[in-house]
Amino acid sequence: MRTQPFRGSHLPVLMKLMSMTHGSVLELGCGIYSTIYLHWACYPTCRRLVTYENNPKYFDFLKQFENRYHKTYCIEDYGSADISEPWSIAFVDHAPDRQRVNEIKRLTQAEYVVAHDAENANNKKYKYPSIYSFFKYRWKFDERLPYTSIFSNHHDLSDFSIR
Repeated sequence: MRTQPFRGSHLPVLMKLMSMTHGSVLELGCGIYSTIYLHWACYPTCRRLVTYENNPKYFDFLKQFENRYHKTYCIEDYGSADISEPWSIAFVDHAPDRQRVNEIKRLTQAEYVVAHDAENANNKKYKYPSIYSFFKYRWKFDERLPYTSIFSNHHDLSDFSIR
């Protein structure tokens, strides 16, 4: 893992959603920015956080966060992860990149699904437009690269703002 400050462009979206919700949080793919932030944001109330990672090297970093409210799992395939519960927030930022849409399709029950790397230039790689029909609402944070999208079937995002 390398420190690249602008790779944390998803943090304003996660911060806003964490302040608006109270239920369990899912993270698919750990990271220097998302894992540390979500872990400590969940800490004061012991809010349930589940992180899945498929890279054993990243899992070495991730497992240090394991505690009674933050469960961590090293898996071979994200398709085998049990992500069926009604998450308040599901953050999707894992590799292999092209598989993200598969997990997002499985998260239609989540209040909010947050997907990183959502700029139009990445549509060919991530294929996010292919999942638009699975969600009633979507919103994109495009003030900093890489962009971050939110998908929801539960909350109208037409007036959403991180401010």
